[in-house]
Amino acid sequence: MDQLVKLRTQPVSALMQKDFHTIKGSCTVAEAIQLMKKDHQSGLVVEPRNDDDCYGVVTEKDILEKVIDPGEDVHRDPWNTPVFQIMSKPIISINPSLRIKYALRLMKRTNVRRLTVMADDKVVGVLNMTDVLHAVEELPAHDDNVAL
Repeated sequence: MDQLVKLRTQPVSALMQKDFHTIKGSCTVAEAIQLMKKDHQSGLVVEPRNDDDCYGVVTEKDILEKVIDPGEDVHRDPWNTPVFQIMSKPIISINPSLRIKYALRLMKRTNVRRLTVMADDKVVGVLNMTDVLHAVEELPAHDDNVAL
């Protein structure tokens, strides 16, 4: 249990993905799918188009809900739909020094699975729920009969 408390109080920078991928908003959804598949990612940070723009994020969920099956009267072609038309924007971002427990609470309140970690107006990492779950799986079991 002490290990879990320690994990929850670590800064986001300890668990965030530092090797995340970005994509231009002008790229097609098909290109985003290929990049996600190649790099085993469930989401990509979308770069701002200019200094006045903000970052976005495109996820598997965005693609499934807004392109693959957007509804009865909506038809989108992944080969001709630019990422900026379906991305989530603005993103919810956090500071790398924020504790994991507060990042998880923010995810819960805002109903998102990933947060973009920013320092000096630049994306420095991404934290998603899966990162936290993997860290919990790595904790030593406190009982010989319990394994995570």
